[in-house]
Amino acid sequence: MKPRQRFDDLDMPAVEAIAALFETEPVRQEWNLPDDPIGVWEVLYRAETGNIRVLLWPAISRIDVTVGPHMWVVKGVAAVEVIDELEFIARFGEDGVLTVARSGHVVLTAPNA
Repeated sequence: MKPRQRFDDLDMPAVEAIAALFETEPVRQEWNLPDDPIGVWEVLYRAETGNIRVLLWPAISRIDVTVGPHMWVVKGVAAVEVIDELEFIARFGEDGVLTVARSGHVVLTAPNA
């Protein structure tokens, strides 16, 4: 894996890079959106703060993250950056940023509505 990878979209190469960050393979879910040939992908990882579950929806540019009892959902993902052995960053909306670290720490920054 490269030290830093950038993707202009939430596409399959981005899904695979996120899974590689967490040292696993993405798992295609049995369910998906109608007329969605790409599918919904799950990445699971045991972190210091609890289990991380990342659901990746490339067809609708959406990422769902669950760590313990906490959940974050971002839509309109426009870019993804994966930093090897550290975290992934998803940019959405005008200035929104979702950061998910291998440690299980999650930071969501959203512009004022």
